[in-house]
Amino acid sequence: MFPGWISLRVKDPKEVAQWYSQHLGLEVLGGRHIGGGETQALGSPKEKGPAMILLPGQPLDHPERLQMHFAVPDVDDVYERMKQEGVRFDEPPADMPWGWRHAYTRDPAGHTVEICSRCPTQTSKNRPVASHPACLAKQESEARERT
Repeated sequence: MFPGWISLRVKDPKEVAQWYSQHLGLEVLGGRHIGGGETQALGSPKEKGPAMILLPGQPLDHPERLQMHFAVPDVDDVYERMKQEGVRFDEPPADMPWGWRHAYTRDPAGHTVEICSRCPTQTSKNRPVASHPACLAKQESEARERT
Protein backbone atom coordinates (compact mmCIF):
# COMPACT_ATOMS: atom_id res chain seq x y z
CA MET A 1 0.00 0.00 0.00
CA PHE A 2 1.28 3.47 -0.86
CA PRO A 3 1.12 6.10 1.89
CA GLY A 4 -1.29 8.96 1.39
CA TRP A 5 1.24 11.59 2.37
CA ILE A 6 4.68 12.23 3.72
CA SER A 7 5.31 14.59 6.64
CA LEU A 8 8.62 16.40 6.86
CA ARG A 9 9.93 18.63 9.62
CA VAL A 10 11.72 21.68 8.26
CA LYS A 11 12.88 24.98 9.74
CA ASP A 12 10.79 27.09 7.35
CA PRO A 13 7.73 25.29 5.92
CA LYS A 14 6.67 28.32 3.86
CA GLU A 15 10.07 28.61 2.14
CA VAL A 16 10.14 24.90 1.28
CA ALA A 17 6.48 24.97 0.13
CA GLN A 18 7.23 27.92 -2.15
CA TRP A 19 10.13 25.98 -3.73
CA TYR A 20 7.91 22.97 -4.52
CA SER A 21 5.17 25.25 -5.84
CA GLN A 22 7.50 27.27 -8.05
CA HIS A 23 9.61 24.46 -9.44
CA LEU A 24 7.41 21.34 -9.40
CA GLY A 25 3.91 22.80 -9.60
CA LEU A 26 2.63 21.52 -6.27
CA GLU A 27 -0.04 23.73 -4.75
CA VAL A 28 -0.44 24.74 -1.14
CA LEU A 29 -3.73 23.09 -0.24
CA GLY A 30 -3.90 24.50 3.27
CA GLY A 31 -2.14 24.79 6.56
CA ARG A 32 -2.67 25.39 10.21
CA HIS A 33 -0.84 26.97 13.07
CA ILE A 34 0.75 24.56 15.50
CA GLY A 35 3.26 25.22 18.24
CA GLY A 36 6.31 26.69 16.60
CA GLY A 37 4.87 27.83 13.29
CA GLU A 38 2.59 27.24 10.34
CA THR A 39 2.24 23.88 8.59
CA GLN A 40 1.96 23.69 4.82
CA ALA A 41 0.05 20.92 2.99
CA LEU A 42 1.01 20.51 -0.67
CA GLY A 43 -0.41 18.43 -3.48
CA SER A 44 -2.60 18.71 -6.53
CA PRO A 45 -6.23 19.75 -6.08
CA LYS A 46 -6.99 18.22 -9.50
CA GLU A 47 -5.64 14.75 -8.78
CA LYS A 48 -6.17 12.40 -5.91
CA GLY A 49 -2.86 11.14 -4.73
CA PRO A 50 -0.01 11.62 -2.35
CA ALA A 51 0.53 14.87 -0.55
CA MET A 52 3.39 16.48 1.31
CA ILE A 53 2.93 17.97 4.77
CA LEU A 54 5.64 20.38 5.89
CA LEU A 55 5.80 20.81 9.65
CA PRO A 56 7.81 23.38 11.56
CA GLY A 57 10.49 21.73 13.61
CA GLN A 58 13.96 20.33 13.80
CA PRO A 59 14.99 18.94 10.39
CA LEU A 60 16.69 15.61 9.85
CA ASP A 61 20.39 15.37 10.70
CA HIS A 62 21.03 14.11 7.15
CA PRO A 63 18.18 15.44 4.98
CA GLU A 64 19.96 14.35 1.80
CA ARG A 65 19.28 10.73 2.78
CA LEU A 66 15.57 11.30 2.20
CA GLN A 67 14.83 11.03 -1.52
CA MET A 68 11.59 12.13 -3.14
CA HIS A 69 10.93 11.13 -6.72
CA PHE A 70 8.71 13.15 -9.05
CA ALA A 71 7.67 11.56 -12.34
CA VAL A 72 7.40 14.23 -15.03
CA PRO A 73 6.46 13.93 -18.72
CA ASP A 74 9.94 14.96 -19.96
CA VAL A 75 12.80 15.14 -17.48
CA ASP A 76 14.99 17.08 -19.91
CA ASP A 77 12.42 19.85 -20.36
CA VAL A 78 11.78 20.14 -16.62
CA TYR A 79 15.53 20.06 -15.92
CA GLU A 80 16.15 22.94 -18.37
CA ARG A 81 13.26 24.99 -16.97
CA MET A 82 14.36 24.47 -13.37
CA LYS A 83 17.96 25.39 -14.25
CA GLN A 84 16.69 28.62 -15.81
CA GLU A 85 14.80 29.25 -12.56
CA GLY A 86 18.09 28.98 -10.66
CA VAL A 87 17.90 25.41 -9.37
CA ARG A 88 21.27 23.65 -9.20
CA PHE A 89 21.51 19.97 -10.09
CA ASP A 90 24.11 17.37 -9.17
CA GLU A 91 24.48 16.47 -12.86
CA PRO A 92 22.44 16.57 -16.08
CA PRO A 93 19.69 13.98 -16.70
CA ALA A 94 21.04 10.50 -17.32
CA ASP A 95 19.57 7.22 -18.57
CA MET A 96 19.40 4.52 -15.93
CA PRO A 97 19.61 0.75 -16.48
CA TRP A 98 15.99 0.28 -15.40
CA GLY A 99 14.66 2.35 -18.33
CA TRP A 100 14.15 5.72 -16.66
CA ARG A 101 15.95 9.03 -17.08
CA HIS A 102 16.83 10.90 -13.84
CA ALA A 103 18.22 14.22 -12.59
CA TYR A 104 18.87 15.02 -8.92
CA THR A 105 18.77 18.25 -6.93
CA ARG A 106 18.04 19.34 -3.35
CA ASP A 107 15.16 21.34 -1.91
CA PRO A 108 15.89 24.27 0.47
CA ALA A 109 15.79 21.88 3.44
CA GLY A 110 18.45 19.66 1.84
CA HIS A 111 16.23 16.69 0.88
CA THR A 112 17.21 14.90 -2.32
CA VAL A 113 14.68 15.62 -5.05
CA GLU A 114 14.69 13.52 -8.19
CA ILE A 115 12.83 14.35 -11.36
CA CYS A 116 12.42 11.39 -13.67
CA SER A 117 10.64 10.11 -16.74
CA ARG A 118 10.75 6.97 -18.81
CA CYS A 119 13.60 6.92 -21.29
CA PRO A 120 12.76 8.76 -24.48
CA THR A 121 11.61 6.51 -27.28
CA GLN A 122 12.30 8.83 -30.17
CA THR A 123 14.83 11.42 -31.19
CA SER A 124 14.29 15.00 -30.21
CA LYS A 125 15.89 18.12 -31.61
CA ASN A 126 16.79 19.02 -28.00
CA ARG A 127 18.62 15.80 -27.10
CA PRO A 128 19.93 12.61 -28.65
CA VAL A 129 18.20 9.25 -28.51
CA ALA A 130 18.74 7.45 -25.21
CA SER A 131 22.30 6.26 -24.83
CA HIS A 132 21.99 3.64 -22.08
CA PRO A 133 21.78 0.05 -23.37
CA ALA A 134 18.57 -0.64 -21.41
CA CYS A 135 16.92 2.42 -22.93
CA LEU A 136 18.19 1.54 -26.40
CA ALA A 137 16.83 -2.00 -26.03
CA LYS A 138 13.46 -0.58 -25.01
CA GLN A 139 13.46 1.72 -28.03
CA GLU A 140 14.32 -1.15 -30.37
CA SER A 141 11.58 -3.33 -28.88
CA GLU A 142 8.99 -0.58 -29.26
CA ALA A 143 10.13 0.05 -32.85
CA ARG A 144 9.69 -3.66 -33.70
CA GLU A 145 6.18 -3.61 -32.17
CA ARG A 146 5.21 -0.66 -34.38
CA THR A 147 6.23 -2.45 -37.58
